[in-house]
Amino acid sequence: MENETLTCPECGSENVTLAHVQKFIANTGEHYCHATKTQDPDSEADCLDCGWNGRRDGLKSNKD
Repeated sequence: MENETLTCPECGSENVTLAHVQKFIANTGEHYCHATKTQDPDSEADCLDCGWNGRRDGLKSNKD
């Protein structure tokens, strides 16, 4: 089975990042939840080569 490869929609680079967002209780510092995971379509995405930024669902995939 082939793994998915995500690339930048602007320059085609594979040098892209995704955000993992966690939430914490303000007054105690206790972990509350993982608000956004890297596999979520609305995870923040950036290209380290050209500076493009958007969301995971804006990246190109070799599975499309």
